[in-house]
Amino acid sequence: MGGRKKMSAGDATTDCVPTILRTAQILDLVACGQRADLRAPLLIRGEAGVGKDILARLIHAASARQAYSFIKVNCAAQPADRGEADLFGHEREASPVAIRRRLGSFEFAHHGTIYLDEIGALPRALLPKLAHVLRTGEVSRTGGGESRRVDVRVIASTMRGVDPGGRDDLWHELHDLNAAEISIPPLRQRTDEIPVFASFFLEQFNRRYRRDVQLRSDVMATFRARPWPGNIRELEEAVHRLVVGDAMSPVH
Repeated sequence: MGGRKKMSAGDATTDCVPTILRTAQILDLVACGQRADLRAPLLIRGEAGVGKDILARLIHAASARQAYSFIKVNCAAQPADRGEADLFGHEREASPVAIRRRLGSFEFAHHGTIYLDEIGALPRALLPKLAHVLRTGEVSRTGGGESRRVDVRVIASTMRGVDPGGRDDLWHELHDLNAAEISIPPLRQRTDEIPVFASFFLEQFNRRYRRDVQLRSDVMATFRARPWPGNIRELEEAVHRLVVGDAMSPVH
């Protein structure tokens, strides 16, 4: 079983992270992620919208695994009845409607990185099998069959604090995820990056809508002074409204 090489534009790592977004603080966090053992799981903590996805992609792109797949799994969208097959695969006999054996995300990420976005939302029923993969590096498809070795770097993210909303079962089952942790500060603590992100979003939306909107210095100053509880995502939405001329002012 060989890992797939870099994927198409929708999944490729470096193409999803423009150079302008690789700020000094983000690159420092990438370096922290690279200093951790490449075989050890990594947990990224941060508020919603701070750029956990960007950081995970950059850590993969800067690693020795960069030539192989970066597979993102949205844990909040994994139903218990289908999530097991999505993550670990299934044999043909495992389902009356299955016409062929199917590889799961872990096998697709062989030699590369699997990113478990918002791992705290993963259904409890999937935790024991995920913990087994983390401990042994082996995955078993639903429906039986022999275990298969997978060489995968696991990066997980959560926007929860040390106590992930009472999910003690999660951290008990997945204790290996504490091997390394990185916390991304909220945007309000990274005010020097606000002009970088705002300029990037402005360029993107101007191109999309064929506009030539400019950010005045007073608007940028207001942007830098805002707390941005929604972080980078909220800033992107504010610039979007500005470009399309939404009746709601992006600056309050």
